[in-house]
This record gives sequence, structure tokens and C-alpha cells, in this order.
Amino acid sequence: MTGVGGVWARSFEESPSWRAAEALALEAPYRRAKTVRNTLQDWRSALPKPPTSGNHSGMFRLTGLSKPVAHALKWDAISAAMGGMSAGALFPFLGVILRRDLNGSPYLIAMLAAAWSVGNLFNPLMAHYIRNRVKLPYAIWPLVISRVLLLLMPLAVIAPTYVAIIVLVHAIGALAGPAYAAVIRDAYPVERRGLLMGFARVLWVGGAMLGAFVGGLVLEDVSYRWVFPALGVLGIVASLAFARIGVPAAPDESTPHKASILDAFRVLLTDRLFALYAAGFFLWGLGNLILAPVYPVFQVDVLKISNQWVGYLATAASGMSMVGYMYWGRYLDRSGPFRLMLRVLIIGALAPIVYFFAQGVPVLMIAAVAQGFAMAGGDLGYANAAMRFGRRNAAAYYAGVFAFLQALRGIPGPFIGAALSERLGPRLVFLIPLVLWIFSAVIAVIGARMAARSSPNLD
Repeated sequence: MTGVGGVWARSFEESPSWRAAEALALEAPYRRAKTVRNTLQDWRSALPKPPTSGNHSGMFRLTGLSKPVAHALKWDAISAAMGGMSAGALFPFLGVILRRDLNGSPYLIAMLAAAWSVGNLFNPLMAHYIRNRVKLPYAIWPLVISRVLLLLMPLAVIAPTYVAIIVLVHAIGALAGPAYAAVIRDAYPVERRGLLMGFARVLWVGGAMLGAFVGGLVLEDVSYRWVFPALGVLGIVASLAFARIGVPAAPDESTPHKASILDAFRVLLTDRLFALYAAGFFLWGLGNLILAPVYPVFQVDVLKISNQWVGYLATAASGMSMVGYMYWGRYLDRSGPFRLMLRVLIIGALAPIVYFFAQGVPVLMIAAVAQGFAMAGGDLGYANAAMRFGRRNAAAYYAGVFAFLQALRGIPGPFIGAALSERLGPRLVFLIPLVLWIFSAVIAVIGARMAARSSPNLD
């Protein structure tokens, strides 16, 4: 996502009767305090603990986790911290640099936002290709190749070259999605998967905070043509660290024999809960992608933002994401993806509202905080979708189909936003996604009720 624009978060929980609702209201302060205590206790149990006796093969053991899970979490976390530093110093600045330094049009900015979806279009085929293969290499090498391409950035002296390199970086990196879903599904037990993924993502966000803050300062004095290749090297190291996770992921035994567009529609027809979740996520993501090219245009053209302020906003969003991952990981494990989606929608809606009324840069801090907290929930929900719905080792295939469906809105969405921005002006465009998110919220409510009846762990 270009600029400091992203999206995601908040809802309500239904009570079975007025008496239950009253009890929940009376107990709310104590339940919130208990939730915070439980969250801190769970995170404390997942922190590294020095060995006290016996033989220990690794640098540390993680209390409460089996040795393979602790090993996977360690390298997932190390990779996440380094990858976050690379991404935090790179992605928030792409659209702003293209607009201000290279005079890129809104349509070129839209190409940056749509690039990830280009890779997602091929993810069903990628999922089918790796179906009978060990998944881990396919979760690593697309990311390594995409980061190698950043070494070409010294050649990007004009907008088309700059866009071409970044599009390839995004599109190739997206191909790692199905394999990554399969590896993580095998790495972490289902009952604690959200929490452990949240742990790794907190470190990713911590790295992104540092990267965004330092990147904003460095890019004021050093050209992106030299900063971005250095970030590419850091990203390569992060990807290779993930290779140490030690979870090859077994070949899938229950995926369809053919990977095609027809298979995607077949899954939607046979798995109603997955179809509902995909529809809700489709509308939510479409709203975000419409805004993707609008954020940097509004920031640069209307508010005259500096690289330092881009860094400050990204740092604020990342900091709130750390809090969000702690909360959303437990909430996802407890309440399921549909209820999470509803909460994400409500919180995330605050960001475009703030942008619509913004008259100066500092007020965008409010939007950045909302985006950061909601983003964490949306990220965990998206990452867990294939693992939740794709049972019986079908996570890679479900991830491929899900990514393909998201690509169907990911490619046109940014160009719709660019066209609307030129016709209506960027400020009015911030209101359009709110309409889409109302429909997405309705779908989330319906999905939660259906899941509660047919599959309690998906409600």
C-alpha cells in the first residue's frame, strides 16, 4: 500500500438476551482488565527464557511451547524484525517519492498499489504447482528475488523505470503467499496460532517503526536510489532467516487436481462460509485500494507533506499496530474471523473520515493510529483465512484462491481511485469506501451468525 494509508477495524459483540447484555455491561471494566492481564500473561509465557539445566540445543527455549514450535517462532520472529525494518523504510515512501520527486501521475501511483495483485492473480497456479512439493522454498525465493530487484534502483531516474522496478518487486513477492500460509499453518498449533502470529508481527511492526522513523530522516538527505538497494539487502537477509524456521510443510493431499479460475468459483460454491468471508474482505479491500493512490496525492498536493512527517505517521501507525497485534491475536483465537472483520471495519473507517476533514498534517496522526490498530486485525484475519477455512492440509490452495479473488479487486481498485481523484478531487474520494464498508459489515454479521450455527471456531 502506498502512502501511510491502509485500513481496518471495530464492531460489537451480540448477547443472547437482555439479561446477558446487562451482565456484560456490569462486568465490562473487570473483563477488560482481565483481558489485558491474560494477554500479558500469554505473551510473558511466549518470551525467551534462559536455560537453567539440561542440554539445550538452541539459543533459548520458549516456555509453554513444544521445541519445534519454539524453534519456528524464534526464526519467524527474527525474520519478521529484519523484514519490518526493510519494509518500514521502503513502502510508506514509495508513492510520495513518485509524486514529489519524479512528478508521477495518480495513475502511476495506482500501478504501485495494484502491483501486488498482479502476483496474486497467479497464486492459484502457484498453489497447484507446489501442491505435491515441500512448501518452504517457495515461501522464501519469491521474496529473495523481489528484494534483489531493488538493487536496480540506481537506474530509476525517471518515473516509468521507478514504477517498473517497484511493480516487479510487489508482483514477484506476492507469489510467496500460498507457501507461507502452508508453512505457518504447520508451524503453529491452531489453538494458539493467532497469538503466536501476533507475537512475530509485533516484532515486524517494531522493526517497521524503526525503519520508518530512520527512513524519513535519511531520505531527506540521501537519494532513494541508494537507500532502497540497502533496504533490499536487509530484506534478503530477513527472507533467508525465515528459511531456518524448520517447518517444510507436508504436500497437500486434499486440494483439487486442477488450479484454474473455475476451481476458484467451485470453492465459492461449495464452501459458503469461505464465500461470505471472501465477499466481505473483497469489499473492504476494494475500499482501501481505491484510497491507495489518493493518500499520497492528498498528502503532497493538498497538505504539502515532508518525508519526515511521512516517517512520523508511519511510526505512529506501526506503534499502534504493536498494540493491535497483541489484542487481535487473542481476539481471533477466541471469536473467529467474522467478528474480527466487523471490528476492523468500524475502527478503520475513522481514517478516511479524518482525511476528509483534515486541514493540516498533524491531524493525520489520528488517522495513522486508527489505521495501525485496524491494520493489525485485518492482517491477522487475512493471514488466517486460508488456515481456518482450508482444512485437511488445503491451506496453500485456499490461500491461492483467496489471493486470486483479492486480485480481482486489487488491480482495478487503485485506478478507480486515481480516476475519481482527478474528477472529484482527492478529498471527496475519502467518503466513497465508507459505502462499501457498510455492505462488508452486513456480510460480516451474517457470516458470524452462520458460522456460530455450523462451525463454532469460525464465528
